[in-house]
Amino acid sequence: MALNIFEPLKFSTQGINDLATQTSLVVSNGKITVDVVEPTKALSFTGGSFADVDGKGIKWTDGRKSKTLALKQSKLWTDMSVNLAEEQAYEINNTPVISFAELGPSVTKSNLKQVGTLRTLRVSGNTALGDFAYISSDLNRIGINVEAPKAAIGILENDVEIILGSTKSNTAVLGTMNYSNLEIVTDNTTRITVKNNGDVRIHGKIFAEEVITQRSSPLVFKETDTSSNYGKGIVWSNKSGINSQFTYQANPDRIWSTDSIELASEKSFLIEGATVLSKTTLGQTVVDSNLTTVGLLKGLQVAGDAAVTRTISTSRLEIGDFAVDNNRLEYTDTFTIQTGSTGEFKIGQDIVIGNVDNTTRPVSIYGQLTVGVASPQANVALTVAGPVSFDNKKFETSNGTPTEGRYNKGDIVWNTDPKATDYIGWVCVTPGSPGAWLPFGVIANQ
Repeated sequence: MALNIFEPLKFSTQGINDLATQTSLVVSNGKITVDVVEPTKALSFTGGSFADVDGKGIKWTDGRKSKTLALKQSKLWTDMSVNLAEEQAYEINNTPVISFAELGPSVTKSNLKQVGTLRTLRVSGNTALGDFAYISSDLNRIGINVEAPKAAIGILENDVEIILGSTKSNTAVLGTMNYSNLEIVTDNTTRITVKNNGDVRIHGKIFAEEVITQRSSPLVFKETDTSSNYGKGIVWSNKSGINSQFTYQANPDRIWSTDSIELASEKSFLIEGATVLSKTTLGQTVVDSNLTTVGLLKGLQVAGDAAVTRTISTSRLEIGDFAVDNNRLEYTDTFTIQTGSTGEFKIGQDIVIGNVDNTTRPVSIYGQLTVGVASPQANVALTVAGPVSFDNKKFETSNGTPTEGRYNKGDIVWNTDPKATDYIGWVCVTPGSPGAWLPFGVIANQ
């Protein structure tokens, strides 16, 4: 049956229910024109594959130009700008990525080459500004024309690297890091020059309340073509009277002083490094004199024969390396007491009693004996502060078996905290570090 859809007649089929009172839908070849579409389900574009629906979507046209929102290569594509309401935002996986006023917190990377005026800027990594300013967050340092500054602030200009920071504890550092000089300038004029070899030149006067120097070389007064070194030295300018001087003078060449020279009591006058006169002593190099009297001599050494007409009375007598000093014997090397040609007692780096070639000689000690203890325990013949060894068997004390150290079979550890049903101690049954141990001596229960 042929239908004329332009006739205002109602018709009903199995699939179409026409309730219109005026023309609202026009069907032509391959085209449907309708005023309003109100789908009750999702608008679908179907095909055997995504290639079949590629390019399909929604198109707006005025008869001359068209705008499209369609699927292209599995992506939603449009040739129009998308204008959201001010309070809306673009989201990915329910997370805002850009809104009217800000980028979302998930946006952490960009290729921005320009930004507006920033209220704040916080960078957690290294930063480069204009390829000349570098901020190293790894080192907490800033570099100008240098990516790896050697201090908190580094500046490279004219192949000179300047640093400002603290490269050592409790010390601020300002200077250069390469073989360059350092100048301190005021009023565009160099005032202080520090040469790369350590020389410092002050271009002006120095006024200081106190000057302390740690010189490794002498203070130099330099002779010139127009002036000699005579008269140069140290001058103290007095308010009245003659100035005090310590200067170099001629005829003969000498160091001359206007005032007496007083040394500290422990100091001396020296010639070529040898003491010639101290507060109490003439130097050993002084061998000639016209002394007619001397005071009470504390010591006397004569290279030739000497005669003593009276008794020698002294608190110290030295014979070679041996000395008797009041009630004390002294020896500058190892001291040995011998019986015949056999040494029986020696004090040196070690103290040795007896002779290794005569081990059967008895050694008797009467009284209490201690080892490593200042005072012996009461009524104890031998007090030892630590483990002991008898016939290559080690004896020590503890509240349990050893956990470290080298032990041999037969070594014993005595229990320092014995209790009923406990053991008197432990014995090593297998050597090692610390070896294998078994208890012995069960303590009865009362």
